[in-house]
Amino acid sequence: MTPSDVQCIKNNIDKLVEIRTVSGECLVARILFVTHDEDCDEHEVLYQVVSSNQLDQYHHLETSGGYVLDFEETVSVKPADALPTNH
Repeated sequence: MTPSDVQCIKNNIDKLVEIRTVSGECLVARILFVTHDEDCDEHEVLYQVVSSNQLDQYHHLETSGGYVLDFEETVSVKPADALPTNH
């Protein structure tokens, strides 16, 4: 994940983003929370899945509070401005 991807996630807390992964997944997620460990420059992102082209891996989707984003598996992140937000 590039620094601009990280910034995109930080700028879109409680908004929808489109995430593409190395496994070919394309998902739309609502960013819930971002942490940053300044000692080792690591981030953790908690997100809620809205849709995915690989929904079978989210077998507990309807009961999950969120998932943690693995930066090493992420190819790109971009705002999903055109999608409805369901607030």
